[in-house]
Amino acid sequence: MRVDVVCVGTPFLDVIFRGLPIMPSAGEEVLAAGVVIVPGAMANVAFAMRQLGLEAVVCAPVGTDAAGRFLQQLMAEAGVPWIGDPAEATPVSVGLPLDGDRAFVTVMPQAVVDMRAVAALAPRAIVVNLPLPDGMPVGPRIFGVLGDPQVDQMRDRAQEPLSSLRALIVNEREARNLTGQTDGLEAGRQIAARGCPVIVTRGEHGAVAVEPDGHVVEAAAAPATATDTVGAGDLFTAAFVLADLCDRSLEECLATATAYASHSLARPATRQKGITRAAFSDAIASTTGPEAWMLEVRG
Repeated sequence: MRVDVVCVGTPFLDVIFRGLPIMPSAGEEVLAAGVVIVPGAMANVAFAMRQLGLEAVVCAPVGTDAAGRFLQQLMAEAGVPWIGDPAEATPVSVGLPLDGDRAFVTVMPQAVVDMRAVAALAPRAIVVNLPLPDGMPVGPRIFGVLGDPQVDQMRDRAQEPLSSLRALIVNEREARNLTGQTDGLEAGRQIAARGCPVIVTRGEHGAVAVEPDGHVVEAAAAPATATDTVGAGDLFTAAFVLADLCDRSLEECLATATAYASHSLARPATRQKGITRAAFSDAIASTTGPEAWMLEVRG
């Protein structure tokens, strides 16, 4: 099997309620306009990468419970290979998008990934949830990502170097919670001092990257109206890794990723989000502005 990217981290069964008028309070029932059930988390990243032409797989334990069996079916329908040993329980997340943001309720069983299986795939790059598992292979470009549960774990490792990462990709809230800083850029600077470029996504405000030497790069988000923003960070990560594997500059990687996330979220999707490479090229071709030169993605 030829593999470009291995996504190391458990996929989730995502249940997303769309069209919420308000967030329910305790004891309250609120009607949503619809519900979508899709593979989430690392499955989102791998799906978007495959849409962009990368051979991406998910390497994580495969749940054998009812949720896991359903998730296996959805992963197969989405065309995302899932490699891993059997596990008793499957992560499940309920997404509640509202007003351009989203909240989650999640159950996430502890999972151990077989890193020998990852190394055997000989990928060009690895996207992995921090903290880094033991036995990470040497050679592939390693991109770290975080969710709120991992932020809690990483906060206890504040002095741990991150120099083995090609980049760490976090959203602004995660960066603030990881460092205790109130400003996302300052949080990025503090994390980058640990030895790797840090990319902080900022929703409709685009993204900012901070290199270990303090150099800052910013990219604005492409104008887009999103049905819901669940999975925005996964889309960003997929396109950032693609651009980096094409040896684009940090500026171009950042601009490509923000554009791909924006244009993907703007397209109605009854299931998995992530537009194809051809659709992305068409969207970029219609982009105007001084940053347009950055947004080409070459193979």
